Amino acid sequence: MMSSIVSFSTTIAPARRARPASSPRKALPSSPRPRSAPHRPPTSSRPGLSAAAVEEVEATAAVFDPPWSEPGYRGAKVSSLDEPLQTASVLGVWTGIGALTVAWCAHLGPDLERALPTVMSWSRATWPVIGLTYVAAGAAHFALPQGFKDMYPHKGAWGWWNLPGSPEFHVAWTGVAEIVGGLGMASGALWFLDTPDWLAPTSAYGLFLLTLAVTPANTYMFTHNAPGPLPEDADESMQVLPWYGHCARGALQVFLLATTWGVAHPPH
Repeated sequence: MMSSIVSFSTTIAPARRARPASSPRKALPSSPRPRSAPHRPPTSSRPGLSAAAVEEVEATAAVFDPPWSEPGYRGAKVSSLDEPLQTASVLGVWTGIGALTVAWCAHLGPDLERALPTVMSWSRATWPVIGLTYVAAGAAHFALPQGFKDMYPHKGAWGWWNLPGSPEFHVAWTGVAEIVGGLGMASGALWFLDTPDWLAPTSAYGLFLLTLAVTPANTYMFTHNAPGPLPEDADESMQVLPWYGHCARGALQVFLLATTWGVAHPPH
């Protein structure tokens, strides 16, 4: 391709009239080439947003990229704090999720196993089906990629976040991992398939680690009011989760961590 361009320019060069020596070419002032901002779907394409909300988001986007990196975006409490307090808040959320997961796996689960052995035995048999939830979530990574990219913490979030790799890369590999791991975990409930005994526990352990790995993205939604995967016609009330919505997401994460850990460690 490059050689074709060179030969074409060489062919037409003699046909150009030479510029007189007395009229030198006027140099144009050089100016730095502006960097284009990352492409984002226009907010105005969402009919559920009011005109005032669209103007607010677009005005913010002109200064902050992404818009929710603005401190206190749409009433976010944590992002409006100083960075040390943001870090303390994030660590507090992670500590709470970890403590509840340990309490469930080490105390609540075993106590229920002893108190209700028949019920828990039946319940355990259904746990691998939760793998299908991961399959659906992984597929959503490719059906609604922008929403998952918006959940990815921006560089410098909380004052220290700087994970190598683009949001597109992390959305893609976690989506694939959720689909593959979910199918492997769900195989434990499909009695009609002749699958290795190790497949469901190993897949569940991988999903346990994956759930831990995506915790920063879930936390980022809470601290910065970042939007998650939303339909194109989402109205203004769906742009920000209320506090109890974040609590429900946190409880769901504890449930998934405890369940995948339980499938990964079946009773002997």
